[in-house]
Parts: sequence; structure tokens; C-alpha cells
Amino acid sequence: MKYIYYTLQSLLHGRSANVIKIISLALGLLMSVFLFARIAFELSFDNFYKDADRLYVVQTSWVKDGEVVADYNRFTLVPIPATIAEEFPEQVEGSTVSCSLFGDALWLGEEKHELPVVMADTLYFSVLGLEMVEGNPQDLAGPDVVFLSAKSAREVFGGENPVGKTLQYDFFGEKVPMLVKGIFADVPLNSSLQKRPEAVVSFPSIRRHTQWRQGWQSGGNYDGFLRLRSPKDAEWLNERISAVIARHIPADFAYELRGQVAPIRSQHLDDSQVRKMVWVMFFLGIVLLFTTTLNYVLISVASLTRRAKAIGVHKCSGASGGSIFSMFMVETAMVTGIALLLIGVLVYLFRDKMEELAAVPLAVLFGWQNLWAPLAVVVLLLLLGGGLPALLFARIPVTQVFRRYTSGRRGWKRVLLFVQFIGAAFILGMLLTVASQYHYVTARDRGWRPERVAYLYQTEVDNEHLKSALRGQPYVEDVASTRNSLLWFGKNRPVLDNQGNEMFYPRNGWFNTDFLPFIGLKLKEGHNLTGEGQLLVNSAFCEKMQWTDSPIGKQVNGCGTVVGLLASFSFPNLPNDEEPVMMEWAGTAGPHLYVRLKEPFEENLARLNEEMQRMYPQKEFLFSSLEQEMRSYSESVRVFRDVTLLVSLTILFIVLMGLVGYVNDEVCLRSKEIAIRKVNGAETRSILWLLSGDVLWLAVPSVAAGMFGAYKAGVMWVSQFRDMVPLSVAGYACVGVLLLLFIVGSVWVKSWRIANENPVKSIQSE
Repeated sequence: MKYIYYTLQSLLHGRSANVIKIISLALGLLMSVFLFARIAFELSFDNFYKDADRLYVVQTSWVKDGEVVADYNRFTLVPIPATIAEEFPEQVEGSTVSCSLFGDALWLGEEKHELPVVMADTLYFSVLGLEMVEGNPQDLAGPDVVFLSAKSAREVFGGENPVGKTLQYDFFGEKVPMLVKGIFADVPLNSSLQKRPEAVVSFPSIRRHTQWRQGWQSGGNYDGFLRLRSPKDAEWLNERISAVIARHIPADFAYELRGQVAPIRSQHLDDSQVRKMVWVMFFLGIVLLFTTTLNYVLISVASLTRRAKAIGVHKCSGASGGSIFSMFMVETAMVTGIALLLIGVLVYLFRDKMEELAAVPLAVLFGWQNLWAPLAVVVLLLLLGGGLPALLFARIPVTQVFRRYTSGRRGWKRVLLFVQFIGAAFILGMLLTVASQYHYVTARDRGWRPERVAYLYQTEVDNEHLKSALRGQPYVEDVASTRNSLLWFGKNRPVLDNQGNEMFYPRNGWFNTDFLPFIGLKLKEGHNLTGEGQLLVNSAFCEKMQWTDSPIGKQVNGCGTVVGLLASFSFPNLPNDEEPVMMEWAGTAGPHLYVRLKEPFEENLARLNEEMQRMYPQKEFLFSSLEQEMRSYSESVRVFRDVTLLVSLTILFIVLMGLVGYVNDEVCLRSKEIAIRKVNGAETRSILWLLSGDVLWLAVPSVAAGMFGAYKAGVMWVSQFRDMVPLSVAGYACVGVLLLLFIVGSVWVKSWRIANENPVKSIQSE
């Protein structure tokens, strides 16, 4: 109890310094805990399955003429998982196959619900180890059956039991009745499944309502899973799976297939983008945690001058070094506890923003499985932040405290300040990288004009009639339609050589004459599409074809004649002309409708959607902003930018608090020296440079080191993007200079009073 009493007295005595400690500690801890909790969440993916170490994903590689067309990925053919299970029953306990390619719209009467839908077979729940709440998975053997997650059942049916009731499911525009036959436990958010299912539709429904093939010609768009009897069998299986597939695959199959299994626990972290994001968050968290901790140590060590006599009195009264150590540890624990209470208030006030930045609910982020990371952060801060100054103070002999208390332990303070400056420079450098990448991918010229464009995909009414109706609206500038979206179109048509062999798959789409001028695509040479059999290609296509001269008039086997060469352009998140493109003439209006609106865009977009509702009250025609859709592709970058911005503001505040404590202590220690200099004619400017010079010689190398680290980390981070901003060394140099100006300015502001003070006051106090 006596430690608590002395600690309370000490905290009350130094209220202003402790307020700074608590605020800086709370802000630093909040962001550190947030970052490390996010890392813990990323590391926890797929740990919720029953015996998760025995659950494996079937991966397939496609090979043609000895060349790998598609490397190992998580997609496979329908028969492969079952074939592996049949061939190796002693190693494989069960297999299942599912599909995530269908839509997510279900209706209860006229009420529409968007639920992630997975097509799955009877073994889906048992192989994955997902818990059933009600129903028999064997019911998935028949078509037109759906199982709902517990959460979806509550959302759709409220408090009613949904089993036995009917929902309608949209199969490519056709509403099909689905009988609800069961409920399964919610799949947690930390799942690497292609879709985290909230509705599971029976696999035979695909055969009933589509023309999709289900055998060895099914196409490699299915997810396959195996539950092994032992994880040790995985390597043994991988040596034999390809041979088994080769024995069963039809002789006329155009490709050679190779197969392997990989643990589901590795799927998330095998993604290079995820790994890089985790490492960057780890660096940010470590830098912020140590900056926060060392700032606390710096403020504590800087208070030695003020608290030296109190420590000496305690020692003269019989306190041992251990007692002094315990007293400082209790003080740190109490300050940390108050900071944690302040964190709780901040989380309550800014819960929505934090959940947006985390991309998961805070209840999930700080679930018991992830609590080890925040607790480790707090424990580390207590051990370092409390232990270092406590150890330092406890080891000072009582005679030395009284005799040399004015030394201020400058070596300690300068080392701590040096580390803080490195951390601040690193965080600000990362902020520059992330902000530059976000601006680059959302605002750069891509060779076409997405501004003020609204788009709609629909197949229910005639688009030519709809185009004519919209052109007459006063707020509409232009209208066009296509069979493909310029946001992205696929590689579904090969280019053949003269012998009929596949050469490569370009990105190809079908467009009308009016679309190029509407969207702003330009031609280097040739003319726009005007008729059947005409093609537009880009420079990457010409390189693939090994055309070194003009492509105009050249034939593409089975496709048509090139009439135009596209100027440089890019799809969202891709560099210019990275992939070969072939555009063909559509002739008729396609299902993708584009409208360029007049300003103000948001207001006119709302008017357009109101008009569509008036024209088609029974349809759900809703235009969306093309620019907003493009920005959504970079949503993860925006969120990371916001996180880095908050970390940067936090660390700047912490560094500022550390500087304030350091300058206060230096002014106290050197007040007599400053007074004598002023008596001898020193001006205010020279006093300011005297105090800032001691900080500046620490700041310059530390800021340079931090910016170098930020540059290296930035290169690693942007490498995850195909369309990445070119990093500028000059940009990092400018940020470093601005940080140095911030440091010097902070010192000058804090030193201004003492630099202008009457020197007689300082000499009298001495």
C-alpha cells in the first residue's frame, strides 16, 4: 500500500508532466494495439475448422505442350477431389467440391436479400468441419435445396424457423424456388474461402438449371477440399496425385493437369500481398510501440532533475534500490491503467471509424483468440517503459543523487530521442508511399475518361430503346452501350496461328461504334469499328504477334481484320498496355449501358435513378458511378493510407511531447549558462540555435536513417501492385526536411520564453 500512496503523491505533484505521459501513452498504445490485433487476426485465418491441420485444398496446374499455362492455384475440376479420395482411401478421410461462381440474390416474396451463395455437395459440411445447427446435409443430394447460416436465417426470417420454407434464387435472371432444409453455424470472418458462405445451394441445382458440364470437361472453376487422416500424408500424396489424374483424364483432353494438396491454414498467408501487408503493419506497430515506450522513458529520465531530491529522501529514509524500483513500476502500471481507460473512451467515441480501418468488427478484432497480441503490447510497454527508468533510478547511490543531479543523464535522453526521430521519419516516409500509391491508382490518366460516367448492367429490356429515352434527358450529355465493361474484360478467345494452334489469349471484348468517342479511347492510326469482322488492337497485341510494322490491314485468324491501333491505355490497377487487347465490333446494343452526366454529377445521378424507377417500377435498375467503382478497387490502399496517417499524427504528437520534456529539462539544467551568455551579449537567436543545435545534430542522421528504412519498406509494399507508383527519392528528402523543420520549430517555440527572459531571474534562482 505504501508504494501506491507514494505513487499517488508523485503523480499529483507532477500533474502537468503526467497528463502528457498519459495522453501520449494512450494514443501510442491505441494505435499499437490496433495494429498488432490486426496482425493477430491475419495470422488466425482458418483456425476455426475442426481439426484444421487435416483440412487441405486441392490445387491444379494446367500444362500445354510442356509449358505451364496456369500455375498451381486453388481451382480444380469437379471429379478430381473424389478421384483422389477413391484412389487413396487409407490417406483421405473425405472429399468435397463446391462452386462460388453464381450470384448472391435470394428473395423472400418481394424482399431481396444479398447472401454469399456457394454451391456444394453432401460432404461439404463434414469435410470442412463446419457445425450443423439443424437439418441433414444429405438433403443436398437433390436439386433446389438451400441451407442457411444461423445469421442469415435470423436476417431473412426473423424469429421464425426457416426449415421447410421457400426462397427464390436468381439463376442467371431466372428465379428458382429453393426449399430451406437446414441451418449451419456461421462461418467466422477469418476464412480464406473464395466466398464465406451464408447460403449453401445443392450442387445438383447446377445441372438442372444450367448447361454446365460436370465431368472432366467441367472447366477448372471449382473448389476442392480433402480431409486427410493425418497431415503427414500430404507430402506422400503430392508425389502421386498427378499420376492418378493422368490415368483418369480423357485422352482427348487439350491440357495436361498436375495436382497437389496444400493445407488450408496456409492459403491466406501464401498470398504475397497479405504477407507484405502483415510485414508492413508489423514494422509500423513495432516503430510506434517502441517510440511510445521510449518517449515514456525519455519523459521519466528527463524528470530526474526534478525528482532527484525525492529519491534521495526515500533512500535516506531506508528505501532500498528494490523499493525505488518497485515504486516506479507501480507508477508505470497506474499511468498505463489510466491510459487504457482513456483508450476505452476513444474506442467508444470512434468505434465506426476504427471498424472501417480494421475491415472487421472490433468484437472480432479483439476476440479472445487475438487478445494475446494486445496483451503482449501492454506487457512489453510495462517492462521496458517502467523497467528502464526504474532500474536507472534505483541504481543511483544516494550521495551521487545529491551531488550530481544536474547531470540529467543526457546520454540516455539523447539515445532515446535519436530512436524516436528514426521512428517518426520511418512512419512519415511510409505515409508518403501509401498516399502516393493511392493517388496514383485513383487519379492518374489511364487513356480514357471515366469522369461523370454512370453505368448499368441489365438484360431485361432493349438497350437501344433505353438509350433513346435517356438521350432526351436534359441532364444527360451522352449515352453508349457495350457487350463488355471497360473496367475489365476476360481472356476467353484464343489467337491462332496458321496451323490452328493457340498462340495466346488477349483480353477481348465487343464494342459499338459510339463507345470509343464516348469513353475517350484514342487511336494511334486507323479508324474506329464500323462493321463486322473489324478489330482494334493495342501495341502489346502487336508485340505478341511479332508485328514490327503497321498492323492496319493485317488478318487475325478466325477473328477478322485490324482497322485501328489503340493509343496507350490501361485497365484499373494495371499498367498501360501491359496485356494484349483485341476489340471486336458488336453491332447491336450490349447489356452494359453507360451515361455521361452533366454537372453536378451526384445530383444528376440521383435524378437518373429516380427516372429509371419511374420508367421501370418493377425492375431494380440502379446506375452506379464509374469513378466510384474504380476507387473501390483501391479501397484496401485507402484504408491503409488512413491507418498510416493516424499512426503518423500519433507519432508526431509523441515526438512533440518527448521534445517538450527534453527541452524543459535542458532549459532547467542550462538556465545559468543561458543567463551568463545573455549577460555577455548573446541575442535571442543565438540562444535558440544553442538549444536547437543539440537536438539538430541528433535529428539529421536519425531522420536520414528513418527515411532510408521507409524507402526500402515502401519498395517492398508497392511491389504487391501491378500498377505501382514510381517512388521518388526527392519526395522522401522533402518529407525529411519538413520533419527537421518541425523538430527545430518545436524546440524554438518551447525555448522562446527562456531565450527572451531577463537573465537576472535565472541567476537569482541559482
